[in-house]
Amino acid sequence: MSKSLQIYYSAVFGALGGLFGWWAIGSFATQAWGVWAAALFVGSGLGAAIGALVAAADGAMIKRKALRALRDGILGGLAGLAAGALGMLIAQVVFLLLAGGWMGRTLSWMLLGLLIGAADLLVSRRPRRAAYAALGGLAGGLFGGLLYEGLTQIFLAVSGPAQVWLSGIGLVIVGACIGAFIPLARQVFARGELRVIGGEQIGLVREVTDSASIGRYDGNDLYLPDHGVAWRHAVVRRAGDGFELEVMPDADGRANVAGVALGPGERRTLRHGDRIDIGGAELEFIGRT
Repeated sequence: MSKSLQIYYSAVFGALGGLFGWWAIGSFATQAWGVWAAALFVGSGLGAAIGALVAAADGAMIKRKALRALRDGILGGLAGLAAGALGMLIAQVVFLLLAGGWMGRTLSWMLLGLLIGAADLLVSRRPRRAAYAALGGLAGGLFGGLLYEGLTQIFLAVSGPAQVWLSGIGLVIVGACIGAFIPLARQVFARGELRVIGGEQIGLVREVTDSASIGRYDGNDLYLPDHGVAWRHAVVRRAGDGFELEVMPDADGRANVAGVALGPGERRTLRHGDRIDIGGAELEFIGRT
């Protein structure tokens, strides 16, 4: 699956998260609550919904593994819940300091997106990847927030029921933008990527930030269900100014990098354009300067 399709599916799942969050929050009469209680509830609800759906997109649409999507969705939802609660409370302080207005609300969405992106650390456990996701979430929150506030200003005079639906549309936009910008930022800032050019996952592209694990286990960054691929077969990681591939010491198999065979525990520096054969899969490493 191409990177553009991955970004698309992440945007769709983010939009669904915004829609579900709007429906769930709208089921409660938060207007009668105190300002801080409402902010805490709204932030945690939106963060959990968007975080869960964005995190589940990879397992659902790329790896096509329901249990992986469920596991990542639960982790993303828990991280998003905490991030959303914290973000909305901080945003409420900023909103009050700025005396409200569109700028205060847009900053709220930016902060929510930033923390949802940073919550990727709980799912991936890779600091650099989470930092890129945080930048993407920040940009998504800014872009989505500006669109949301623009719609609000255009339809400022419409009736109450219409405002409710407008709020739903706005949250769908915010969720889609956060969902799209998180993988987009990882793609832009990553210094390498792996492209599957042969095998069952042909066409799939994976960026490499800190490192990328490769194997038949669906928890790997690059999931290869091909014959001859070990559960955890290899890992590509940063090495100085570039990257290297190491065959896992306990891997039941070998890898071939640019015509050089590597056994368990052996490693080799990767160069742009190197072909990598792992079991029945063939990869190409793309390095960026």
